[in-house]
Parts: sequence; C-alpha cells; structure tokens
Amino acid sequence: MPVILQKATETLGERLKKFGDRLKTTDAKTTDPLTKDSKGISLQRLASSNSLPSGPSPPPASASSFSVYPCSKCFKDLQQCDLTQPTCQRCQENGFECTYTKTVPKANHVSQVLTTMNKVVDQWQESLDKMAKDFAQKTRDLGANMKMKQPRRPFAWKITSTGRGLSMESSVNSFNDLSKLVDQFKRTMHITPKDPLEEEAKHQAEMFDDTSSIHTASDLGFAIWNSWAHSNISLPHDYALDISQQLIDSLVHLYARTPCCSQLRLSIIDANDLLERYSLPEKEVSDMLTFAVCAMTARNAFQLHVWNVRAKDEPQQNMGKVLSTAFCVKSRELLAECFDEPKLETIQASFIISYCNHLNGYSSSNTIYDWVAFAMAQDLGLYDSDRQLTHEESMLIWSFYYHNTWYRVLQGGSSDTLQASQFYPQIPLPSVDLGSNADPIAQHVNMAWHHLFKLQVLRHDLMSRLVSAQKMNSEEHGPQVDLFAMQDKLFEFYKEVPASWQNPQPMMFARDPSVIADRYHNVEEHYENDLNELSSYCILNLHVHYNINKILLYQAFFPADHFPTTAFALQCLCTCIEAAYAITQTLDVMVNHRNDCNVPILGFLFANTVYLRLLKYPDERFRQFARHNLRRSIQVSKTCNSFVFDFELAQKLVFVMEQTICAVDPSITIEDDCSIHDMSTASLFEHTNMMDIEQVAKSEPILFDFESASSPAASIKVEVQPSLLQSPNDSVRQSFDSFNTPLVSRSSTSVSPSLSSINTMQFSNLNLTRQISPAGPGVELPNKSPASSFQPDEHIDGQLLPDLPNKYTGEDNLVADMWQAVDEVRCGL
Repeated sequence: MPVILQKATETLGERLKKFGDRLKTTDAKTTDPLTKDSKGISLQRLASSNSLPSGPSPPPASASSFSVYPCSKCFKDLQQCDLTQPTCQRCQENGFECTYTKTVPKANHVSQVLTTMNKVVDQWQESLDKMAKDFAQKTRDLGANMKMKQPRRPFAWKITSTGRGLSMESSVNSFNDLSKLVDQFKRTMHITPKDPLEEEAKHQAEMFDDTSSIHTASDLGFAIWNSWAHSNISLPHDYALDISQQLIDSLVHLYARTPCCSQLRLSIIDANDLLERYSLPEKEVSDMLTFAVCAMTARNAFQLHVWNVRAKDEPQQNMGKVLSTAFCVKSRELLAECFDEPKLETIQASFIISYCNHLNGYSSSNTIYDWVAFAMAQDLGLYDSDRQLTHEESMLIWSFYYHNTWYRVLQGGSSDTLQASQFYPQIPLPSVDLGSNADPIAQHVNMAWHHLFKLQVLRHDLMSRLVSAQKMNSEEHGPQVDLFAMQDKLFEFYKEVPASWQNPQPMMFARDPSVIADRYHNVEEHYENDLNELSSYCILNLHVHYNINKILLYQAFFPADHFPTTAFALQCLCTCIEAAYAITQTLDVMVNHRNDCNVPILGFLFANTVYLRLLKYPDERFRQFARHNLRRSIQVSKTCNSFVFDFELAQKLVFVMEQTICAVDPSITIEDDCSIHDMSTASLFEHTNMMDIEQVAKSEPILFDFESASSPAASIKVEVQPSLLQSPNDSVRQSFDSFNTPLVSRSSTSVSPSLSSINTMQFSNLNLTRQISPAGPGVELPNKSPASSFQPDEHIDGQLLPDLPNKYTGEDNLVADMWQAVDEVRCGL
C-alpha cells in the first residue's frame, strides 16, 4: 500500500508540475518583457487581484513553489511541514536548515499533499473560468465595436425655407451625428451666387410664412362623410301601403307648384313640361319617373306644405317619410325591368331615388343608384363629346357631377383634377338664359343652379390643388401659385353674378313674423309660387355657398393654434372670419326670419371650422366670439325644418357638429339663447345697396333682367375694391365682392390702418356712444377700415331700419371686441 500511495503521489506531482509549467510558458509568451521576473499564472494572479484589489494578496500557487514531500527537518522531528520551497515556514522561523529529499511519505503527508493539490486545482479552475468569461466579454465588446465602426447610411434631412429662417427635419440624435451631418452638407450642397429673380420670388414668398403646413383632409372639420352619411338602415324590400291614384295625381301637381321643395333641391326635370305631359290622356310620363317624383314630393312639399299645416288637434307625425319610402320601393321594383334599355326618364328616376334615399336616411344604398344612373347615362351617350345635349340632359349630368363632388369634398378632398373625374362633364354649363318666353320661376331656378355648378367646379379644383400641394410639398409648386390662380377664378365668378344678387344683407330679406304665421296656417297660400320669395331664397342660398368657397380658399393659409405672424396670414384670417359670420347670419335669417323650406345648414359645418380655430387662440375675445357663434349654429340648426323632419340626415349632421364642438371646448353648452331670435340687424360688415332699400321695404319682387345676363353690371354701377392679394406680376384685379380687402395697407407709413375702426363704421347708424380706443400708442384710426368697403351716407341715416334699438346688443359687443383683438394682432406684426 505505501508503494502504491507513493507512486500515485509521484504521478500526480509530475502531472501538476507539467500543467503549471505549461501555464507558466503560455503566460510568459503573453507577458510584457518588463515583467519577465514575474512568477506564477498571470490569469490566476489577475483573478486574485480583481477579487481583492485593495488588500494584500497571497503569493500565487505554482508547481515550482511547493513539494510533495516534507522537508528532512520536519520529517525527522515528526512536525507538520507546509511543503513550501525552498524553505518551509517552520524552518524559516526557527533558523533550521531546510532540505527536501525523497522519502517515504506517511499517511498524513499524503493527505496534506492531496489537500494542497485540490486547493491549487481549484484556484486554477477558477482562473480558467475567469479567463473564459473575460475572453467571451472581450469578444462581445470587439464585435459591438466592429458593428459601430461600419459605415452608416447618409442622414435623411429636409430643409424648408420660411420667412423666419430655415426649418429642418433630420434623423440626427446626438452632437456627434450633428457634426457628421454638417460634413455631409459640405459634400452635397453647392453654394451659388444669389439670383435677382430668386430674391424677388423670396420677397413674394415672405407673406406665406404661415402656409408652410397646409391644412387639408386630416385636420379639416368638414371631412365628416364617413361619420355622418354612414347608415346601417337600408330601404325595405316591401312596404305595405295603399297608394291611390288620387294621391299620385296630387303629388305630381304639388311637385310642379312647389319649386322651393322640388327644383331648388334637384333641378333635373322641367316641372312645367312634366305636368303638361302627365295631364295628357295618354300620360306620357313613365310609372317609374312618376313614382320617383312622388317620393321626393311626399318627403318635402307634402310634409311641409300640406301635412304639417293641419289643425293643431290632429296628430302631427312624419307622414311624408312613410309615403316617400313607399314610392321609393315601388319605383325600385320597376328599375330592374328597364335597366337594360336606358332612357332619359329612367336615368332621372334612378337619380331621384338615390337622392330620396339620402333624404330619408337610407344612405347605405344611395351610392348604388348614383352609379346605376351614371352607367345608364354613359350607355345613352350623354357623355359623348360629339353629342348635342338638350337643356334637361345637360342639367342632369351636371347634377351628377354636383352631388358627387360634394361627396368628395366632405370626405376631405382628392388630388384628382377636374379632367380625371369620371363625373365631370366635358361640355359647357347649362345656359343662363332660357329665352324670353320662359317661365320666370324657371329662369330664377336655372340662374341659381348655373352659379352653384360654377362654384362646385371651383370647389373641386381648389380641393384637388390643396391636397396636391400638401403631397408634393415642393417650393417649385408652392401653394401661393395656386392660391393666386384660384382667387382670380373666384373673383371672375363673382363678376358674372347678377349685380342685384351680390353682397346681400340677410335681414333685408326677412319676412314679417305675422306674415309667416298666417302663411303657416293657410294651406293654399303656403305653397303658392311667390316669385319674390323664390328670388330672395336663391340670393341667400348662393351667398352661403359662395362664402363656403371663400373659407375653403383661405382657411389653409392662416395658423390654427396661434396668432398670424404675417400680414397675409392675418388677412386670410379676417376673410375667413367674415365669410363664416356671413354664413351664420344668413342661415339664421333663413331659419328664424323666413322659415325657408330648404336651408343649407351644411354651411354651418364650414363656418364652424373657422370658429373652432379661434377657440385655440390665446385671446379671450376670439374665444368668446367663437363660442357664441358655435352655440348659435347648433341652436339655429335645431330650429330649421330640415332638423325637425330629419331631411338629408340633418339630425345626425347636427349631432356630429355638436360632438365636435364639445370635444374642442367642453365648456360650451348648447342651450336657448334669446340673442339668436333677437339678432342684431347690423351686419358684421355692412355693404348695403341703398338703392334697393325702398324696393325691399315695399316687398316688391327682386327680379333679374335676363337680357343683360352676359354683362350683369352693364346697367348698374357698382363700386369695385382692390383684390385681396397681389399676384407676382402685380396685375390689378377688380372684384364685386365687398368682403375682399387689400392684403397690404396702402396708407402712409406714419399711420397704421386699424381693423377696429370697423366698429365706428358699422354701427354709426345706431347712434352709439361707445368709443373704440386705438390698438396702440400713436396709432390713428383711419376713416375707412380695411375690413369693410362700405361707408354709409349721412343723408341715409335714419332711413335704414329705423326700428333698431339705440344700444349695443350682446352680439355687437362680441363683434366689436373681436375686431379690436384682430387690430391689436395686426399692429404687433
């Protein structure tokens, strides 16, 4: 046994010695020459130094620093030896001679050697683990550094030039990246001498500082089609209702007698011709068209002029919708039989069904009938360029385009041009003049639709340009170029409007309350053909739609959440405020002072987009003015006939508007406001044609001379104002629009024009004593405000609306304060 232990010990000792020498050799190859005298394993020493960095560390263990046999002295004295070479600890302390020789170890010696061996092996294993861990960490660090040193892609950057300097967007995340981006600029950008033409263009572009971000579909309040016109209710397949021939005859005659509810809503049928053909013994009108006409008449004229004027003790229910739905079902049943053989009456009937579905709230299917009518019109050749269309055919396809464009606008616009639209007719607009022998009512209806079609074409072109400008975002095709072009077109349009239809004062067309009450309870008089009232409605309706176009044109060029910083942006803001207030006033008069049948409350949607922006301005005067008119829009909408009987999803439209208002400002509460029904007759921007006051006071019809339609201003002298904007070539434009004001003041440099002077001008007829102070020290109020072109004549004071109260109303105060706030913003530019 001792021989076996001795042999095992010797073998283990040799192996440990070789292992230590190998590690030592490897360490020597990687050790700096200045540390040649270092002994032991460097990795083990590193591990020891890392674990105990601040205290003394024991000498490293090595195969050359210990023995497997005790020294001769300790062996002889039978004492424990620590086996340390060249001198053990006991001999060193006692001064003995310490020599190591090979002797036969005892059992305790073997145990001691094995313990020491295990200790050393454990240290080596720990050192090897440490080495592997450090090596793996260094490998990861090296790999990460190599990835960081790989060449990076060039920085993405975009620079926009504005009046306040350069606005840049880039992917820079640190100062180091910024320095690299500057180097990239040096490599890619080439500085060239300034071009005089570019300097002039830069000067022209300074006023477009607030137009760098064009507001279009995503943030426009009128893009509500998906939330408004979406309905899960579809037209029923069967509708059990007994319809007599007498009812059908009455509805057809009622259609011809009520242009306010028929032709002014959808003018695709000559009412007189329809009635004449229907009255013949052979009845040359198809059943499908007859049912479609009855469906439309029952929903509007029958409901408003017949059913709703019954005695108060009779049940008041929405019978018009019930009848209209029944006629739509009957007309739809006949459509399948004549679809393959399109005729003009079939196309007209299909389009009327589509409109009635929208009128009754079944909007999920109206698009289908639109496409059916459009497809049949194409098959019939109405869109052929070489075909000469009749007036009725021309009105039909232009009505297709009119309603389809509203669908696009209320969705937020499209970048498709006019020529790219399938519905755009490649033919001239219907003629303005129907001839000297035409019915005066038909003349007025045709005149109204002619101008509405032209406004719709401008509206389509404007939306496509704005959306395209936002997508391209290039300086070469800047928005200002399109703005000048669209402004010219809008001004040219207004020049062609009859002079008697321009710049109406809504309150001049108000009916006497007693007249409204008498007509409301008299069935026969309630739907008589009143040419005066029809003409007044056409004027007010066109006024609303014209101001919608003005808002669409200028709303993109003033900031949405802060005061304008340029004169141009401020003027765009003023123009939009005037247009929005004109819409609000006009619709208020049409509802509360006229009780019109067809009120375009959709105009409130566009006016409210301006008011909602004013709510975000940091001036309480803007916010008070906006809150008042937002409340007013909801209250007026809920009073009109369209809301009461839910024509054209009016109730859902008002709900969407109300939710939008409350989402922006929850403090706005919709409740009764006496100021709405007691509205001040003083307009926000007076421009009354004094020659017409006596005419209106006598309730004489407002007629238009169709013989001078080509030059409406030939016989009437109208004062024109400078254009709102000046084009790059400084061309002088003329406009009949009294709301257009010069962009840059032409007054002397020592006197700043003040918009607040509009208060002195506007309410001078009321003998007001309130004085508006200038916006700043040294600012003199001019005699004429840039915000309005009307200056009342002194000899007319007292003749205009003599029953006005001699004091401000609450609304007048809001208007005055708002314009004074605008003046202060302008003086701060």
